[in-house]
Amino acid sequence: MKKFGIILIVFLFATGITFAQERGGGERPSKGAPAHGGGGRPQMNPEEMLKRQTQRLVEDLKLNKDQEAKVLAINKKYADKNPGGWQKMRDASDEERTKFRDEMRKVNEEKNKEIKALLTADQVKLFDEMQKKREEARKNNPGGNWGPPSGPGK
Repeated sequence: MKKFGIILIVFLFATGITFAQERGGGERPSKGAPAHGGGGRPQMNPEEMLKRQTQRLVEDLKLNKDQEAKVLAINKKYADKNPGGWQKMRDASDEERTKFRDEMRKVNEEKNKEIKALLTADQVKLFDEMQKKREEARKNNPGGNWGPPSGPGK
């Protein structure tokens, strides 16, 4: 009976380890792991990301064709400043991540300044509201998907 109890404990222990590994154990993905965004979606390629960022602003701010073309150019300019940056950050140390975040914050501030220069006063107000909501979402969900599903009133 004692032998049976020991075998049962070993079996339960091994089963627990197996289930823990299947859930991922909360580890960061390694270099070889496929890149996924929030919610398990496959990561978009850079061209799709540019179009999506621009289209979101077109819809939310009601940009005209001239503004749309200029915003797309600005988004491309700033995307080219950071090729593959998020992938590099995945395996970076905490200190490197902090430095990277600070650099990206500065780059995004420059980009937003250029975009605002193209907008009307009403569009700037909406843009600022969108940025404020996004920043609040980041603070409330630091490890997650912070982009609002759509515009400022949603």
